[in-house]
Parts: sequence; C-alpha cells; structure tokens
Amino acid sequence: MVSGKYCALTGAISREQRLANISTNLANINTVGYKKSRMCFESLLKGELQTTDAKGINYSRVRENFTEFAEGAMKTTSNPLDLAIHGDGFFKVQTLDGTQYTRRGDFHVGQDGTLLTGNDMPVLDEGNAPIIIPNTDTSKISVNSLGEVSILSLEGGRESVGKIAVYTINDTASLKRETDTLFSLKEGGQETLTEEPKIAVGKLESSNVNMTAEMALMIDCSRTFESCQKVLKTYSQIGQKQDELGTIG
Repeated sequence: MVSGKYCALTGAISREQRLANISTNLANINTVGYKKSRMCFESLLKGELQTTDAKGINYSRVRENFTEFAEGAMKTTSNPLDLAIHGDGFFKVQTLDGTQYTRRGDFHVGQDGTLLTGNDMPVLDEGNAPIIIPNTDTSKISVNSLGEVSILSLEGGRESVGKIAVYTINDTASLKRETDTLFSLKEGGQETLTEEPKIAVGKLESSNVNMTAEMALMIDCSRTFESCQKVLKTYSQIGQKQDELGTIG
C-alpha cells in the first residue's frame, strides 16, 4: 500500500509542477519572442531501479525542463526598429549577468543613444559592443535584412553606425532559460556568428505558445492531479480503517 501511496503522491506533485509550467506559458502568450517551456516525466518501475533508485517504491518524477525553440508567427508592425529572425539564430544582448541571447526584437533607442531590446537590454554588435545611434534631429534610423544599422539625413546621406549580430548555437539544449525571453549559454555550448542573417524588418516574432493546445494540456493535467488526490484520500481512509481494526497477535 505504501508503494501505491507514494506513486499517487509523486504523481500529484509532478502534475502540480506541470500546471505551473503551463500557467507560465499562458502568461507569456503575448510576449514577443517567447519560447514555450515543456516538462518530461519518468517513472521508476522496472528491474534493478526498484531496489536501487526507487528502493522498492514506484513513483514518477520530472525528468527535465526543456524549451521548444520552434519559430513563432511573424506579426507585421511596419516599425523600422522591430526585427524578427527567420530560421535559427538569436540576438545577443548585454545583461547584468553577462552576455545572453534572445529572439525578442522589439528594439528602441535609449536616452543615451544605445539600441535596446523591449526589456531594456543593450543590443550587441559583432564585436560584442553596444550599438550607439547618434542623437541628431536630422536623421532617420534604417535597418536592413543583414542587421546593418544606418542613419539617413534629410539630404539623402547614409551613415552606417553598426551591425546587429545574430548568432546560432551548436545545440539549443546548451541554452539555459533565464528571466523573460533571455537565455544564457551553458559550459560547453558554442556560438557561431551568422555572416548573412535573414532578418525581417518591420516585423516581430510572436510567442510560439498555442493557447488552444496549452488549455487542453491544462485540463488534462488538472484531471490527472484530481485523480491522484482521490487516490491519496482513499489510501488515507483505508489507513484509518486499519487503525480501527488493529492487529492480531
């Protein structure tokens, strides 16, 4: 009976964790460049695992959290500083914890002329330096599909002020999810500068969270959680009856 009780308990805990995971995805359904988080489970049920890892008790647990990096839908904004990457790749930004990566491309210019992401992180160029756009009233900012940033004067002149770097990662499993839409590179992960990135100007990449799919997962997970609770309640009632009956001998 103890084995079954632990199985139901760990099942309830893991489903509660999954519900929190789904809730986070739904909360970021409108976050630019957000990548949905997923969980996979494992059960220790067979062979030597029962006497070693599980110590005779069958239970389930969360094996790992991982991110699905599938590309989100492109939304046209016509804002020249809204950028989206077609295919693989990440923008590189400077944070308080070092350089990190993001697909979030709702850029704007800070008061000091620094090109920033929507969450106010400096966007880096190919030399890992922030991109500074001169403060002038007679210029207009222009970004092309390769990430080259220029200012256009009223007289028609063009001056290049930097190039937004786009990097691919050798294995996305080496990316660790940080806050918001940011990812850091784990030890052993490798970045590669994309010489000719495919950047869509005037567009934003939407979150890759599908509301219908997430709601279906939430309902299924809630029902499983409720089932585990009912099993735990039944075991509790059986235990009470055992105490009332006592033991023989």
